[in-house]
Order: sequence, then C-alpha cells, then structure tokens
Amino acid sequence: MSAVEDRASWPGTVECFGGRQVHWVHQPGDPPAVVLLGGCGVPSYAWDSVVLRLTSRELARLDRPGLGGTPWPGTLPQLADEVATLADLIARLGRPAIVVGHSMGGLHAEALARQHPASVAGLVLVDGSVETDPKPPGSGAGWLATARAVHSLFAVPPLRPLGPLADRLITAAQSRRRVFAPMPQVAKRAYRSRDAVASVVAEQAAYAAQVWDLAAVRSTYPWPGIPVVVLTAAGGGGAEGVRDQARLAELLGGSQVVAEDSQHLIMIDRPDLVVEAIQTVSREAS
Repeated sequence: MSAVEDRASWPGTVECFGGRQVHWVHQPGDPPAVVLLGGCGVPSYAWDSVVLRLTSRELARLDRPGLGGTPWPGTLPQLADEVATLADLIARLGRPAIVVGHSMGGLHAEALARQHPASVAGLVLVDGSVETDPKPPGSGAGWLATARAVHSLFAVPPLRPLGPLADRLITAAQSRRRVFAPMPQVAKRAYRSRDAVASVVAEQAAYAAQVWDLAAVRSTYPWPGIPVVVLTAAGGGGAEGVRDQARLAELLGGSQVVAEDSQHLIMIDRPDLVVEAIQTVSREAS
C-alpha cells in the first residue's frame, strides 16, 4: 500500500510545513493551542484519549513524514527538520502554543523552545527521551540502507500485515493495553503502508544524531524560562529513568509528575495526567 492509497483512511489534512509533507489534524478551540507530538513511530491517533478530554481547546496533532498517508522521503530525519516543521505549523496557528512531546518528540519540543522561544508558551514532556551522556553519532548509512530495504520489502502484499502486528505488540509492551484490545480502523491500517514502516526504522536510526544535535542546541541557545511539566512513567525506565527525568525537569526549571501506574505510552495509560499537565502549564503561562 502506498502513502497516497492510505491517505483517505486518515482524518485531517496533508500540508507542507518546514519544507516537508506532513499529516496533521486541527481542532479549533480556546487558546493557547496545544500541539501533540508522538515519539518514534507513534501516530497522531495515540492521543485520542487526551483529545476526548480537551474538546474545547484548540489542538493540533502531527504525524511526521511517512505516517498519516504521507510519503517517507527516503532520508533519515534530522533535528533541524523537526524544528523547522514545528515552527512553521505553529506560525500557521498564529499564536504561541503549548507543545506536548512524547519520548523522542520531547527532543523536538525542547529544541523548538530554545530556538524559537516566541512560538512556545510552555512544554509538557511525556516520558521524554533523556540521554545524560550523548555520543557522536555515526554516518547512519547502514541504517538508511536498512530503511530503504524495508520500504522495498513492504511493497510485497503478503508482508503488509506484519506492520500492524508489530504495532500491536510494541503498543502492548509499552502500555497497559492488551495485544488484542479493540483498535480503531485507522490503527489497523496505519502500518500496512511501507512508508510508515520505513519511517519508523528511519526515526529510530536518527535518534542518536538528534540527541547529539540537541546537546549542541543546549550549548548555544539558553532556556527561555517557560513553564514545564515532565511526566514520567514509573513503569518505563524504572528508578533510574525516574531519576534521569527528574534531572531533566531541573535542567528546564520545571516540575516532575511520576505516573506510578503507567508504562511508556502515558497518553494511553493515563490521559488524565496528560490533561492535568497541560492545564497546569496553561495556567502558569497565562
């Protein structure tokens, strides 16, 4: 299944932000707007339970290239690409937004806040990625070749069901949702697309480089002092992960909330905590 064939099954629109074709879902409502960013390979519908609790708020949910019926561009994404896309999207909204970044999306959210402080009213980091000692990344050539090979392999129809199955297994491993729990139709189709599967490989491959690039951003751009809440899954990285995220909250001058009964996908396990964090940041930003 190609990206174009899959596009009709996704709500929302595909537009160019920051020079890239991305899928996004916009909900008009009260300010400040909230921008929801998934982690590596986490699609916009993962935020459904959060969105249902924010019916009056302006919301924007983003799928990076490869998801949401957009083509995978055949490259490894870079932190600068993600920042440019987010800055352009928030400019479209017309006012500073609260940016909610899950996992690797937290890297993008922090870099955006540092480089475009006028665009960001506050941050909520949902079990955001933390690397205390980033290492210089390699060229990524091997990973890129792997992503391209996956893109070619998943053009073969009998292999396409493997994508949704892998998604079910990974979601179950990173949340309290069971493997065969009911899923919306869009979730059943999302990873039948070879663009989606290749994009997940490419994003995972780009992680080390994005961590390294964020370290450079931190050394160049000061923290703007905006409100921050760091949500931490106690069932994600264990006690060490909780400590690492506490240090992140301290670095950003924010507060930490530990979700004792949640795995990594806090927006699925504890959407109420995500909403509370958004409301806290919104009050502090006003």
